[in-house]
Amino acid sequence: MNSLDPRAPVNQKPSYLGEMLTSPINVNIGLVSVITATVLSFPFGLAGAALPLIAFGAGEAIAALFIPSSPTFRDRVDRRHRVRQREARIAQLREEILQRAGDEHDNWETFARLRERVASVTELLRHRSTSLEAHELEKLEDATADYLGLWLGELSMAERLESADVGQLQRRAADLGKKIAGDDADRRSLVKAKADLEELIQRHRRLASRKAAVDAALLSLPDTVEEIYQTLITTPAAGDARGQLQEAIERLRLEEELDTSYTVELDQALPQRVVRAAAQTQKH
Repeated sequence: MNSLDPRAPVNQKPSYLGEMLTSPINVNIGLVSVITATVLSFPFGLAGAALPLIAFGAGEAIAALFIPSSPTFRDRVDRRHRVRQREARIAQLREEILQRAGDEHDNWETFARLRERVASVTELLRHRSTSLEAHELEKLEDATADYLGLWLGELSMAERLESADVGQLQRRAADLGKKIAGDDADRRSLVKAKADLEELIQRHRRLASRKAAVDAALLSLPDTVEEIYQTLITTPAAGDARGQLQEAIERLRLEEELDTSYTVELDQALPQRVVRAAAQTQKH
């Protein structure tokens, strides 16, 4: 698994039958059946012990035919699964960021406020009706992980940008151009090396533009969450704030897309053939 991938862990469907069998209610019923079987085994022997166990098994078989396919049950299981995935993703991103930025960075305070706001909105929805729909609430909850993803992206891009000296790359490319114009016998290799260096320079510039967009998203995402929170708090009527909320949720969606797209740029920033190009330059 790529340690810089903000979407880890991989999104996999949960086992609905497994969720039913391991649910607290089902486990408690199973324990009650075992206890009942134990108690009945004293006066009635094995026959008495078998009755509650048979009843439990029959009930499980019937429930397994209907409950796992229930839309309501599946929605509830999917929701829990997404929450677990989000928390796992946040934990992984935390670890990666701590290795790069430590635990004293100001962004940690921003992240803590984000989680507080999202928790407040979730609690608010439990007590009164709002114009925020369930899938929009999940997008709001995802914003906390997206913020860490953007932050990790910004740190990773900064490392990549600092690792490459564009001026030196340009000088190498110019030097190769002079050799290509001359009578160097290995002209074909020089042309390829120059093309690879020029490609690296262009990718470096694109990465710088991408980093500027990520920096802007890091600033705007907390403001967007705060805007949603304030709108819900100050506009009790469900329909009054619909337009404002839709606009804010759309901004969250765009920032989430930016969060996912930066990984591609990172993976392409230092291709192996560019390393070979640099080696070729030094050789000549």
